[in-house]
Amino acid sequence: MRKKPSTTGTQAVPVHEEMEELFYQRTRICLWLGVVFFSLFALLDYVHARSFFPLFLFYRLSYVLIMLGLLAILHLPPIRRHTPAIMFAVMLLGTLVISLMTVKLGGFASGYYVGILLMIAGAFSVLPLTVAQALRLGASMYLVYALTVYVNDRPLDRPELMYVINNSFFFFTLVIVTTVQCFDEFHTQLRSLRAQKSLQTISRELKRYTGNLESLVRERLALLEESDLKFRDLYNNLLDLVVLIDMHGMIRMINPHGADLLECSSQLLENRPFSDFLPPHERELFHGDVLTRIRRGERIKGVQMQMLTYRGRPLEVELSGNTVHLPEHGECCQLIIRDISLTKEMETRVLESKQLLDTSRQAAIFGLARLAECRDDTTGAHLLRIRAYTRILAVELATVPELQSVITEHFIDDLCLSSLLHDIGKIGISDAILLKPGRLTAEEYETMQRHCTYGSNALASAEKGSESLSFLRLGQEITRYHHERWDGRGYPYGLAGEAIPLSARIIALADVYDALTSTRPYKPAYPHEQARRLIAEESGRRFDPVIVEAFLRREQEFKSAGTRLTRDRARTS
Repeated sequence: MRKKPSTTGTQAVPVHEEMEELFYQRTRICLWLGVVFFSLFALLDYVHARSFFPLFLFYRLSYVLIMLGLLAILHLPPIRRHTPAIMFAVMLLGTLVISLMTVKLGGFASGYYVGILLMIAGAFSVLPLTVAQALRLGASMYLVYALTVYVNDRPLDRPELMYVINNSFFFFTLVIVTTVQCFDEFHTQLRSLRAQKSLQTISRELKRYTGNLESLVRERLALLEESDLKFRDLYNNLLDLVVLIDMHGMIRMINPHGADLLECSSQLLENRPFSDFLPPHERELFHGDVLTRIRRGERIKGVQMQMLTYRGRPLEVELSGNTVHLPEHGECCQLIIRDISLTKEMETRVLESKQLLDTSRQAAIFGLARLAECRDDTTGAHLLRIRAYTRILAVELATVPELQSVITEHFIDDLCLSSLLHDIGKIGISDAILLKPGRLTAEEYETMQRHCTYGSNALASAEKGSESLSFLRLGQEITRYHHERWDGRGYPYGLAGEAIPLSARIIALADVYDALTSTRPYKPAYPHEQARRLIAEESGRRFDPVIVEAFLRREQEFKSAGTRLTRDRARTS
């Protein structure tokens, strides 16, 4: 009876300890982000609350010093054990600081509470929080905000109560959205860590059973000319599939483990074509590439392919090989084939986990974008339509020779994702202006124009926390410049022509088409034909003529997409 090998090597770290280490590392990231952004937002205080700037600067610097102090001592073991409690306390203290600023700027009527929402969106997307932790922290931050403002702003009249309801709605909506994201990311992270542990265990098992296989093979091959018996002994004891084939692809020798792996006896396998155990799509690769290279004297290593057992069961294998000369068989190809089916399965699971994480992030981004849209979008389908129109235009523009090097598949995917964020800055515009049914005054219109810079600045801050999120760079371009005009009469900077980023020029047309064909408080929905005529008339004035031409070529797809998405959203509402 074979003795079971003993476990060797370093003891694996439990998954929960790795999650604690991940929480600690991301807490440090959050604290550094807090230091940077709390300091930078003093510029916003200087612009929008100049009379309180000295007081607000004192609040911010005090909070920043506290975070720097915690960063300095957080590496100490007695302190490090309390990382979650410290992080939660920092979040609540930051909420208190922003709430005190809110009190000075009008209480519940002030839009400064958005800073608390940004803290939640940032921290909850970075920290590996459980659902319970996310809900407790979100509820605690709301209580700190609500109680602080209420104590300093009572009694509340009817307009202020409406602001309380409005702010509470957005607060809890964001907490729920980010909690869903936390649930997905936390469990995805757990599955990923467990998959890594499984892969590590498999790797240790393979090393324990195979040892240093390549070194063993090289040592034994050096003795082939001395003893054919030693050669056969080597084949009989290797735990991988080792097969000897002649230059015509016929099996001349196979080791016992290889025969077991192929679910057949060594006697039946010998003198059969090796290609009998390959799927049709792999035979050309084997004969046209692998076998040809070995015949030329090249050494093959790490070629992954599929095989079939005698009973037709598929195997994922990794193949290495070289040429050997044996007195009994002449010039032959020696193949060492390792079964990697289990490893491939684990890789697939890890890939599925990553795809699930990407899906969760996109859902969270859509939810955050809806926070800005849901206050003035009665249909609820605006974001879906903008994304659809953007893809139609981008795919058509990719056929323009001058733009083919710019509009790649990756560019289109990032553009469609970032298009959802084009009006994220509206979250900083008060309801009195955003929901006004009539024409805006000059002062109100100037305030509304600021949503471009609000949104771009917010996305720029988010991008600093994650260099891998390339779509946020497009998002900054779109939010800042999508109201610029081709003739230079747009806002906020009056850019003209190709000085306006291509991404913003595309979204500008998609956004205007949706505005024209949608019902708004100040106008009915225009039919597609009227919207088409108005856009065509603005070619060279408001819009890039190349983009207008692309729209006209695909106008029926615009019309169909708008109708379908509006109808689908109405059914699900």
